[in-house]
Amino acid sequence: MLPRHDGEGWIELYHHLLMLRSKLTFDQLVGINIQHGELKSIIRAAGQLNASSALCSNHVMRCGKHFAVFTGNGRIGVVRPVQIKRCDFGEGELYRFSPSTSGFWEYPIGQRTDRWTDSNVHCCYVSIVDGRCYWYDWADYQSDMIFDGIQSNTPMGLLLDLEEGMLSIYQNGQRLATLKDGLSGEYCWYADVWGSASISIERGLIPGEQQAG
Repeated sequence: MLPRHDGEGWIELYHHLLMLRSKLTFDQLVGINIQHGELKSIIRAAGQLNASSALCSNHVMRCGKHFAVFTGNGRIGVVRPVQIKRCDFGEGELYRFSPSTSGFWEYPIGQRTDRWTDSNVHCCYVSIVDGRCYWYDWADYQSDMIFDGIQSNTPMGLLLDLEEGMLSIYQNGQRLATLKDGLSGEYCWYADVWGSASISIERGLIPGEQQAG
């Protein structure tokens, strides 16, 4: 059962429950070099080198297990469900955007609430291109690892397990590695694209389990 936060109304809670049962969509596109594809579950870069981001910000994960399948090229992961308002930025400041870019950290960390709990893992991604993984606390720390065995041009699954506080990576129905532990609070899926990359997202079955994520 979806836990109810302090001060959260039943209508808001019901809305979040419905979104967790609906198809995943990229609801927030940030940056000049990004657009939706045929569906809102698909994003494409517009041919420039500037990195741009897409957040599934209407699909907030706060408990349980969630599995998403990404197909394409770029960076994929989880981030806090922040709202990036263009009116808060000057002309050209959002031409290049990623929640992993240090120049933007002050903005999302300013939206921190009790719903994030005390975890300092605010963003974590893996590159579909080279298997490099980073996580960020939006302060002054970042850690990177490279995971071998990732196949390009092959759908990649991510499992966010908020019971265990772990983000793990899957391919071909097999778990490859744990990207990060210590996650808790609210997150949403997100992706970065640049150049001519494209990425699609959909919910999937957790390999070895019968429940949909």
